Amino acid sequence: MNNKHLACTVLGLCIALLAYGTMTFHNKLKIAKDDELTAQSAYDSAVFARSTQQRALIVLEKSTRGVRDYLSQWEPHLKQTRNPQFGEALINLRIKQGNIVTLSQSFETVSFNKGGTIPRTLQARLVFDDDYVKTLNWLASLEGNMPASRVSSCRLSKGESGNDIKMEVTIDIPILEEKDKKNKA
Repeated sequence: MNNKHLACTVLGLCIALLAYGTMTFHNKLKIAKDDELTAQSAYDSAVFARSTQQRALIVLEKSTRGVRDYLSQWEPHLKQTRNPQFGEALINLRIKQGNIVTLSQSFETVSFNKGGTIPRTLQARLVFDDDYVKTLNWLASLEGNMPASRVSSCRLSKGESGNDIKMEVTIDIPILEEKDKKNKA
């Protein structure tokens, strides 16, 4: 083989390598463009889904505005009792302020609505025997002092003497735990 043949062979190899490199880069470019189109369509789908969800959120916010406003008005009253011990202390304070004769009292924490706004309630079972007017006024003032509480049962009967009344009452007090304590647990 002479120099011309060798030069032609080397030149042919260079042309073949350039053709192979060009095809490889062309295939990589085609794959990259396909990936770009896939990513662009995924982006467009995500933008459309986001705008759809934003519209649904706006509709939901408008439809629940009244309920959320109502809850925000009641939230301070619902948060009045953060734990069962505080609820017991609050009831005992109200009894002491009312200066009512208490025959018995018991407290029990009851699961109310898991996952709801009010997960648990403190159920206070109280038995009073005191003056008719004073006892009923105490019960009425409980609504003003603890508006989130609920009287679930109330039985009245004649008391021990004269103008006395015996009142057996069950009061449910919502217990809202602080969110910080839930997140730490």
